[in-house]
Amino acid sequence: MERDIERVIIDEARLSDRVSELAGEITQRYQRFDEPMLLVPVLNGALVFVADLMRQLPIKMRLGMMAVSSYPGQSTASKGATIKRSLDSNLELRGLRVLIVDDILDTGNTLGVVQREIATREPASLETAVLLRKTDKDHGGVKADYVGFDIADEFVVGYGLDFDGHYRNLPHIAVLKREAYERAGCSTEDGDGRVR
Repeated sequence: MERDIERVIIDEARLSDRVSELAGEITQRYQRFDEPMLLVPVLNGALVFVADLMRQLPIKMRLGMMAVSSYPGQSTASKGATIKRSLDSNLELRGLRVLIVDDILDTGNTLGVVQREIATREPASLETAVLLRKTDKDHGGVKADYVGFDIADEFVVGYGLDFDGHYRNLPHIAVLKREAYERAGCSTEDGDGRVR
């Protein structure tokens, strides 16, 4: 896998430090409430991030999961967000404080769909934490309350993020080499010649 990496942009130590900082920020806000929080990771990309984050939250919580597909198969550009697994319909959200956890805020399609779906169930509050946010993208009006790192508009993998189901287990965040896309038969450029 490492031979497919062009460069590492966030190493393990920085990831660990920032996740701890985010846990501190979230704890400071949520520990003042008496009721438990509901943590909602967006699978599969947020799996590693939420596992590290939740172990550092000394807050009574429940866990509910959603699965959304935005980059199907060998795609490096969002194809629109489709909910593959919604929250359990028997889970009462009214009055709960909900924190959505996602890997990346890119186009805003995924988080927009998830936020709207959860908002219809009338939680007491609804916030979002993302590990990464692309700074030079239009997020479609979607905002994140907690952000790990701002990054450039590059297709990244590792620490839960994937390309065609691979690279999630890399311990860092990295940019893939162009050859990795080309071997998979995936176009790497849009009309402006920018890698997606």
